[in-house]
Amino acid sequence: MDIFSATSKQVETATAPKVSNPIPTRQVEQTADTTKVNQQQSQNTDTKKTLTDTVKELNKQMDLLDTNLTFGFNDKIDVMYVNVMEKSTGKVIRKFPTDEAMKLSEKMKEIVGIIFDKKG
Repeated sequence: MDIFSATSKQVETATAPKVSNPIPTRQVEQTADTTKVNQQQSQNTDTKKTLTDTVKELNKQMDLLDTNLTFGFNDKIDVMYVNVMEKSTGKVIRKFPTDEAMKLSEKMKEIVGIIFDKKG
């Protein structure tokens, strides 16, 4: 039995070396990329607010000029659009870009977001 106890001590020392200095670990730091993304998001919200205010101002000016044009802003695709309307009935005669084009653009933006998902 002395042989078994002597060999087990040698195996323990051979397989489990003791480390005197542990490996230093670094704390997770916020990278410049995430800072840029945060800045872009805040700029986008500022831009959307500015465009929405501009659309309101344009519509006020068009009312003063008694025209058949109204302006709008689509939040989903970040695009301004123009409606040509019949003044007496309020019926939309023409819209630039068309509803179909804006829906297509929205779907394309969604598809691009799925393909190039930044989370993955």
